Amino acid sequence: MSTEPPSDQPENGTSTDAAATTGAPAGLATVALRPAIRRLVEGPATVGELVACSGVSRRGIEALLATLGTNPEATLVEQGERWAVSEALRNQLIAAWDLASPPPAGRFLEPAVGGQLARWAESLGRPRRELDHRPATPDGVAARLDAIDSHLDVRGANVLVLGGRDLDALVLAADGRARQVAVLDVDDATLAVLGAADTGPGQLLTRWCDVRLGLPSPWAGWADLVLTDPPYTPEGMAAFLAIARQALSGPESRIAVSYGYGETRATLGWQVQREMIRAGLALTALWPGAVTYVGAEAIGGRADLYLLAPTGRDPVHHEAANRLYTQGSAAARSASEPDPAPLDAAIALAGSLAPEGGEAQVIGVRRLLSPGGAPKLRSGAVPVVDLRDDPGGWLPRLLLALPCPSAVLVVDLERSDRRPGADPAAVDGRAWVRHHLAAHWTLDPANAPGAGIGAGDEANSVGAEVLVARRVETAGAPAAAPMLVGRGHANPRNVLAEWLTAQPGDPSPGGDGAATPPTRRQARALAEAHLAQLRVAPQPGDALIDLPLDRLAALLASPIPQSGATLNPGG
Repeated sequence: MSTEPPSDQPENGTSTDAAATTGAPAGLATVALRPAIRRLVEGPATVGELVACSGVSRRGIEALLATLGTNPEATLVEQGERWAVSEALRNQLIAAWDLASPPPAGRFLEPAVGGQLARWAESLGRPRRELDHRPATPDGVAARLDAIDSHLDVRGANVLVLGGRDLDALVLAADGRARQVAVLDVDDATLAVLGAADTGPGQLLTRWCDVRLGLPSPWAGWADLVLTDPPYTPEGMAAFLAIARQALSGPESRIAVSYGYGETRATLGWQVQREMIRAGLALTALWPGAVTYVGAEAIGGRADLYLLAPTGRDPVHHEAANRLYTQGSAAARSASEPDPAPLDAAIALAGSLAPEGGEAQVIGVRRLLSPGGAPKLRSGAVPVVDLRDDPGGWLPRLLLALPCPSAVLVVDLERSDRRPGADPAAVDGRAWVRHHLAAHWTLDPANAPGAGIGAGDEANSVGAEVLVARRVETAGAPAAAPMLVGRGHANPRNVLAEWLTAQPGDPSPGGDGAATPPTRRQARALAEAHLAQLRVAPQPGDALIDLPLDRLAALLASPIPQSGATLNPGG
């Protein structure tokens, strides 16, 4: 079980100490080994008796005994074929394994949990068909968590929820036993709801992630347990499991996957389950029909819960498909191909906009937004990017990452029904750009006056259009605030700290301006404090574009750290 979370500062600003939990003595396996420990506490026992009472293999019991035998102050004694514990070790085991008060069964099945889930769900928008939103019922979420709880001990564990709309992450954070709970999701509206929910002292970190682009680097090797409910296609299962496996902390970590298929679709079930094998994962437990859903009639409104363990076999590596889902424009089985005309028009337009000696440079979204960092642009080149599979979060993040004066983009025609009734400042896509990046970028249709293509030119086609993005001229303007736009792959704390150290004095209102600039250590502390006020806890390796759009909006609106106290010159 991993011991270090990405950060000791919760995103909701609460104290880590308030949410701290005692780690399980044997990690996730504590539940399985618990009967063997109880048997040792009751009196001397043979290895065979410990195997029989626990169901753990002989090798597992021998490993447990070897671990207990390493304590020099509390001894484990071998008496012939039996093993006995000293009084000191007995007392330690009772305390560490909480044997005096066994944990109550079914804690997630309590009516209060279902009621809280229903209240949290009221803040969620309408399910998005193109992202396969088929919400689990509160009872389904509770049953899924109860099954996991009966099999694994999450005390002190790092738990990653890959896809957060079912709100499992909120329940786990509020439960408080996990060391830290993080949720990755491609839907910024869902992340905004999760980030605003009150989980008490529990910690919940929210980050944006499109599995087609890769796992953000802070979460690689971080998770002891990953929960995911991927799209029910072979492509969706392969992409989500690849990300989940990268996130696992070691061989003792686990992945809990929900998946269902109709009783007449055994071939589809086999295809999807085959991806589990290809991912180098072994099935360790299965709960048939454990999770119930609202709708999802194609699978009978139920899905099985699989518990998977990493093996020593290397997974089959392949790039995630662009189309993962069961419905909509990104459906895995869609026979339609993108119309090449808009991209051809965009390339021609970019070439005409490029300065002398420059040219169009077609760049894929994966290269621009993947965790590896933005690619270098050729000198004088105008980037051309096809965003027609954009789930909503690509465009804003692309404009935060691009360090160039202009670009030509191919996008889906704007859909006004994506967030019906939503606050325009909180949505994604072009509406978000207009509200939060207007001071940095302009977006114009290719056939708009001055955009470069005449009204009679065929720049657009059914379902797609070409946009010209131009940076707002800021040449010669003083650096009045940290420059976040164009540095999307940088850590936000570092960007703020670098700006602070370049200032002539205290940048806060009322600062005298003549004081010495903060040291790097002081600048990092000021930046972290400011980000904490905005409910952002950047992790080592985090990129600006990993943040949910609601947190990015807050940061863009208030980018200047405010010092709450006089800086210590010796800091």
